Amino acid sequence: MPESIYPLQLNNNFYVVTANDLIKGKQKMTLREAQLLYITMSQIVKEDRDFRTYTVSVSELARFMNVDPSGLYHDLEGICSNLMKRTVKILIKDSNDPREKKWEMFQWISYAKYENCQLTIKLNYVLKPFLIDLVSHYSQILLGTLCDYKSYYAARLYQLIVCEIGEHPKSIKEEWTFTCDEIRDFFQVEKNKYARPYDLIKKTIKAALIELYASNYIHIWDYKELRGFGKGCPLMGVTFKAMLFKDREEKDWYINNCNPPLEPALEKPARKPRKKARETLIKSNSPRSNPHTHAAEFDTLRFNQHVPSEIFHE
Repeated sequence: MPESIYPLQLNNNFYVVTANDLIKGKQKMTLREAQLLYITMSQIVKEDRDFRTYTVSVSELARFMNVDPSGLYHDLEGICSNLMKRTVKILIKDSNDPREKKWEMFQWISYAKYENCQLTIKLNYVLKPFLIDLVSHYSQILLGTLCDYKSYYAARLYQLIVCEIGEHPKSIKEEWTFTCDEIRDFFQVEKNKYARPYDLIKKTIKAALIELYASNYIHIWDYKELRGFGKGCPLMGVTFKAMLFKDREEKDWYINNCNPPLEPALEKPARKPRKKARETLIKSNSPRSNPHTHAAEFDTLRFNQHVPSEIFHE
């Protein structure tokens, strides 16, 4: 009996629900590949016990992804081919022996077909433990949020922030620090790409933070570029704070009603910094500055729009 094929529904209000281990797994792809993957994952519903095969008109898919249909027709074979070749590597923690390194690795999709202007696609069955019948340690983000991002780095970073805030419900996490090595590892940037730390930070995490800052559903503040000792004060990494909101109205209300108001201000580093570890700092008043406001009142979700790039100075 041939396998049933279901219409792929394009709806910004569908959720992409994934295990946190999958979000933290080592992975790399292009923005278009990620969008097609998010769209396919969003078809999964709570009652599903297995992956289904879906089909969709390429013209409708292009309209939903906000791309030129002729371009998507041209690129679709490469996008699907890459998703069948690209892998995600998940580290497995062994409670009996924390020193032992264990991992598992698999591809994203198991089947793709193009015929008569229709794309047919199915997720790889080995992803089931990370996408189906999840009861804990998972994150859910609206499809429209993830597909609104203009860069894959912004989508990846947003997923991680949502994931790690959800993992700390009693003491909500608000600060993240990345060394240059951790940035390269998280975004899976090749060693010969962006060789200078300045270029690595500017092209990856800083660009992502600028996009997140402008969004409706997350606020970024206290961005710092960390510098070490020695000649030239080498750039070592970045640190920043983040907070999630339901929508733009809630975000604006919260920022404007903090005491004092959240108005990011640029502080240029001194010409002759001290010999201790330096940092290039952009200061703003923390959203935690009002002791009568509780972060637990706020949900997670998503964003949009553009940020004045001067907030993050060079």
